[in-house]
Amino acid sequence: MEDVKKPVEQVANEQGTYQSVENFFLKNRNGILIGLGVIIVAIGGYFGYKKLYMEPRVESAQNSIYGAQGYFGMDSFDLALNGDGAVSGFLQVAEQYGNTPSGNLAHYYAGVIYMKKNELDNAIKQLESFDAPTPELAGKKYELLGHAYADKKDYKKAIELYKKAGDEAENNLQSPAYYKFAGDLMSEQNDLKGALEMYRKIKQLYPTSAEGLNIDLDITYAENKLGTSK
Repeated sequence: MEDVKKPVEQVANEQGTYQSVENFFLKNRNGILIGLGVIIVAIGGYFGYKKLYMEPRVESAQNSIYGAQGYFGMDSFDLALNGDGAVSGFLQVAEQYGNTPSGNLAHYYAGVIYMKKNELDNAIKQLESFDAPTPELAGKKYELLGHAYADKKDYKKAIELYKKAGDEAENNLQSPAYYKFAGDLMSEQNDLKGALEMYRKIKQLYPTSAEGLNIDLDITYAENKLGTSK
């Protein structure tokens, strides 16, 4: 009898559970249906936004930046920056399509041009607005920002940015060069301990790089200077 009774009790329990769920749904059906509706609308809105709004904007931004890139390649920097009336410049592309990859890249181009024009504050503004999509471009971004602050004679900030450039790039070509910038600038500022730290970092992490192959001379120089200052 126990073997028969147990399944019957299980069925009764399952029916009770189902009834509880059904009662809960009936009691709260409006809220549940509204919640499901909100989710469906949100999903539909996302795909609609992506397909109907973002994809055309991405394509339009790509078409808009080509002319400015052409002028940039010809070293016609003012036209690249501001356009010619028919062709959009990087500033216009960045402002109009800032939430697209091309609009983002326009900030970088504009920053480079302002660096060439020695308009350092404008260069910093544009480069800081650039969201680097790769480690290599992140390194380049912070290198240029370091140059800008060095030219403004804010050497502490420049050193910080050169170090960040090296950290962000994380490759054998860029990182040692950026750390060398930091070390050399610290050496010029008589921070020989900090410079030595950078030089040793290059020797340890990037010994086969162009900087690493010749870094022993810088290490010896800094060590000797520190030794004579004691």
